Amino acid sequence: GECSPVPGYSLETLDDCRSWLTGRLSALVAGSPPPPAAGPATARFALETAIADLAARRSGEPLWRTIGGVSGLVPVGAVIGLDPPVDRLPSLALDLAAAGYRRIKLKVDRDRGPERVAAVRRALPEHDLAVDANGTLDPTAPESAARFDSFDLSFVEQPFPAVDLDAHARLTGLMETPVCLDESIDGVAAAARAIDAGAASVVNLKPARLGGLQATVAVHDLVLSAGWSAWCGGMLESGIGKAAALAAATLPGMTRPADLPPSARHFDTDAIDPGWVMDDGMLRLPSRPGLGVDPDPEFLERAAAASTAFGDDVGLPA
Repeated sequence: GECSPVPGYSLETLDDCRSWLTGRLSALVAGSPPPPAAGPATARFALETAIADLAARRSGEPLWRTIGGVSGLVPVGAVIGLDPPVDRLPSLALDLAAAGYRRIKLKVDRDRGPERVAAVRRALPEHDLAVDANGTLDPTAPESAARFDSFDLSFVEQPFPAVDLDAHARLTGLMETPVCLDESIDGVAAAARAIDAGAASVVNLKPARLGGLQATVAVHDLVLSAGWSAWCGGMLESGIGKAAALAAATLPGMTRPADLPPSARHFDTDAIDPGWVMDDGMLRLPSRPGLGVDPDPEFLERAAAASTAFGDDVGLPA
């Protein structure tokens, strides 16, 4: 399993996660009752992934199939951050489209918005485009987000702060482009509130932010029953955490490209060997039991800043 809190984005810190995981694993090794399950979401994701991988390996099934996945092929999208200036965006987007990425998502904020989308849309008039504001637009002026309605986008993601469902609901009444929620959805209760508020029609489900695959499946099933669509994002994990997120991306409601690019997009060397490789805009999940990937021990030994051993047999139940 992999725990990847993102500084400045995740609510928890690496120290929070290390402390919780150490307590849980120490208790499992000792055979004593573990501490309460509540803990940092990314840490819960890591431990649950490891247990789910073990169970799927014992059953002889790929993990993605055991959680209800319907296809071992996942279409892939790419993200362009805020740093590139507008004049560089067309060439960057064209390169990503030529590489096979099925969707291109542009980061925007209050100061950098429609002009960025216009530049890319001119270069790629037919390509699947979306924008993500990470909650930075003004919730008192939803028309500021409605300006994106003229660009034929797949969705506008998290335009307003996560807690402001009312602003998102007002925006859904102002434009035809679907509103997508990301940071607003941290569990089943949050998803239910968003549905009741009519705050969106699309959700970005990140298993690490939700605390594991079980929570991801539960939120997926809830939004699907409400007639919403979903897709899967990641937390810049290595190929280990990405394998679990890709498993979630095979669920039947995940009808849009996943922000889970191949290994080479972010890493010179991944923590698995071989890394994830994209073919015609798709990642193919292994048919091997469990996650279908294994850590590269030589890479981990080179990269490790610290390590802790908990014993040869953790004593997990079958």
